[in-house]
Amino acid sequence: MQVDVVIEQRFYRCYQNKFWTENAFPYAFWTRYLDVFTEVNIVARVLQVSVPKSDWKRVDGQDVNFVNLPSYIGPLGFIMVLPCLIRILHLRKVVERKIIYRVPSILSTLYHIFATRSDQSYGAEVVGDPADVFAVGASKNFFRPFFKWFFVNMLKDQCKGAVSLSYVTQYSLQERYPPNPSAFDTHYSSIQLDQSDFNKRVKYSLSRPMKIVCIGNLTQPYKGCDFMLEALAQLQKQQLNCHVTWVGGGYLLTEMQQLAKQLGVDSHVEFLGNLASRELIRKQLDQADVFILTSRQEGLPRVLIESMARSLVCIATNVGGVKELISKDLIIERDNKHQLVEVIERVSQISSQQLLDIATTNYNKALEYKEQSLSKRRQAMYQHLKEAL
Repeated sequence: MQVDVVIEQRFYRCYQNKFWTENAFPYAFWTRYLDVFTEVNIVARVLQVSVPKSDWKRVDGQDVNFVNLPSYIGPLGFIMVLPCLIRILHLRKVVERKIIYRVPSILSTLYHIFATRSDQSYGAEVVGDPADVFAVGASKNFFRPFFKWFFVNMLKDQCKGAVSLSYVTQYSLQERYPPNPSAFDTHYSSIQLDQSDFNKRVKYSLSRPMKIVCIGNLTQPYKGCDFMLEALAQLQKQQLNCHVTWVGGGYLLTEMQQLAKQLGVDSHVEFLGNLASRELIRKQLDQADVFILTSRQEGLPRVLIESMARSLVCIATNVGGVKELISKDLIIERDNKHQLVEVIERVSQISSQQLLDIATTNYNKALEYKEQSLSKRRQAMYQHLKEAL
C-alpha cells in the first residue's frame, strides 16, 4: 500500500528529474514511511531550477516519489497557481493510497477538499502550532489576528478528523489540539539521532568571552536572530563579554549582519551561513559554552534536542514543546530581551559542577529521542492508519 504525505514545504526539481531540498527532509527522512508502506509520494510545492546548490540534499530515490504541485509564494502567488493546483489534486482521487497530512498546513486542507472522497480516512502528524506562528511579535502581517484564528481552528478540525495521528510533543500540542477520542494517537519527533550525535561531557567550564551558539534558518524572522543580537548588545553594555556564532543562512542574513553593525556588536558575532554536514554542526556545538534558541515559534525544536545530545547547557524561548525538554529556569518568554540577559548572566556565574549537572540532565533527556526509541511509536501510528477503513 502506497501513501501520500502532504507537506507544506518547497522542494526543487533539477535536470534529469531529480528532486532536492535546501535545508530539511532528505531521502533518509522519507524512508521511515517505508517501514510500513511500500511507496511514498511526497505531495508538495516544487520549483524548477537549473542546477542544485552544493549544500542541497537529494530527496527522491527508491520508492520515494513526488506529486509535483506548482510553487508559489504569498497570497497572490497562491491565487495565480490555484487552478493548476486543483487539477493536479483532483487526479489523486482515483489513486488507491493512504494519506498522511503533516500539519498545520493549508495545502492539507486543499488536498482534503479536492483529492479525497468524503468518507476517506487520513492520518496526521502535528509538527507545529499556528498560535505561535501568528503570535504577536512572530508575525507582522496585517491580517495576523485573522490568520491565527483561521489556522488554529483549521488544525483543531484536522486533529479531530484524523483516525491515526502523532504529535511532536508529549503533551503540549495535545492540550491545545486534542485528538478524536476514538482515534489512535501517539507522540514522536521528526528528529533522527544516532550514536554519533551524542557526546557526554565529563567536565564543563566557560570560556572568556562566553561562546554562545545559535542555529536557525534565516529565511524567516521567527528564528529570532534580531532578538539575540539585541540581547548581545545589552550584554556588552553590562560588560558581560560574549561571542555569538549563528549557524544558518537565508535571505535575511545580510539584514542581520547590518543589524549587528547598527547595534555595535558585529565584532562579537559570526554568521557561518548553512553548513554542509551534521559533522560541522556538531563541531560548532562542541566548541560552544551555551546553546540559545531564540525562536518565536516551534513545534518540538530538533536543534534544541541535538544540542542537548552534545551535553550543552541550553537556554530557550517558551514555544512549542520546549517546556518538555529543559528546566523552567532556563526558559524565557518570546522577545523578552531583559529576561534573556538575566538568564545568561546567571549561567555565567554558576559553578563548573552546576554547569555539568545541567549538561548531564540535558544529555540524558536527549537519549529519549534516539531513533530506536521513536521508530516503534512511529510504526504503530502508520500501521493503524494502514489498517483503518
